[in-house]
Amino acid sequence: MFLVLTGIFCLFASFGLTITLMDVRHASISLELAIALDTGLLGVLIVWAISRVYLKLVVVFIVIHTIAVLSISRMAGPGHALLAGSPANFLVLERLTRISAAITTFLIIAGYSLISTFMRNEGMRVLSTVTEMRLASEIHRALVPPLSCTTGPFQICGSSTPSGHMGGDLVDVIEHGERWTAYVADVSGHGVPAGMIMAMVKSAVRTGSTSGENMAATLANLNRVLASLSASNVFITLAYISGEISTGNSKVQFSLAGHLPILHYRKRLGSVEERTVSNLPLAVLPDTNFQTAWIECEPGDLLAVLTDGFTEVSNSGGEELGLEAFKTVLLGNSDAELETILTSLHQTAARHGKQTDDQTVLLVRRLP
Repeated sequence: MFLVLTGIFCLFASFGLTITLMDVRHASISLELAIALDTGLLGVLIVWAISRVYLKLVVVFIVIHTIAVLSISRMAGPGHALLAGSPANFLVLERLTRISAAITTFLIIAGYSLISTFMRNEGMRVLSTVTEMRLASEIHRALVPPLSCTTGPFQICGSSTPSGHMGGDLVDVIEHGERWTAYVADVSGHGVPAGMIMAMVKSAVRTGSTSGENMAATLANLNRVLASLSASNVFITLAYISGEISTGNSKVQFSLAGHLPILHYRKRLGSVEERTVSNLPLAVLPDTNFQTAWIECEPGDLLAVLTDGFTEVSNSGGEELGLEAFKTVLLGNSDAELETILTSLHQTAARHGKQTDDQTVLLVRRLP
């Protein structure tokens, strides 16, 4: 700000000098410098007022400047009658013109240099920020790519849409031995800090899932790791689903760590039920035991996991969307492709209000 204001002062002061040269009959060095100083200060005050959105002050400053110029002109007296025709007066005029031209040139060069330095510094800063944001977006796409796969009798689809360039939500699926594991994690906060924790969650979950431990032990170990690495105000909600690749078992095991209920569309009954189990979020307490439960997933059934970026979307009246609207989407699109259902879920949220948080969804369907 110092660079740009000093540059503005120099440029406006050069304008003031140029204006005084328009009437050389009563010009003097002291008068020119006084008006140049006043004009330079006017430029600084105008830029300051505009930057603070004090637009009414701009008019006030211009009025004060006009009064100041008139007062300075009167106080300066008659000055030199430079056009009286004597050789001495022409020498004075030549000297005055040279001094004014030198000062004006210096002020223009100084103002240009200062503003150019300001623009170069700000350009580098903005370019660096834009580069970091683009890098964050690329990292997010690499860590959380869209999911679409079939493992055994289950078809799995998922996506994560960050509210900014990088989000803290995660959706992933892992095949390990004769089992598969799909999960959704939601790190508190937004942006790069949440994205860094999200990357740690993905690494830790994949390591724990392939170690052969049961679900409760995996979550307990994951919780201890994240509690030791995360800040005190950071927590992670998690929805964890695991099933067998073998077609003989239709049961899936699940656990929720402070996450929203799993929506279970039951084809045979034509209804949507909430499946939940009560556990603390991850990284709240280092020593926490996690409960698990089972879902009987019959052919044609569908499991949907949503993050609160969907349910907490608010309309103009401040009303949150909640889960009921998404139950309706599942009922109305029960036989549609998973990608179509995923799109409908996003459209339902978008119609209700603007996205302000990361939106992540996981869909698991038991094939007929």
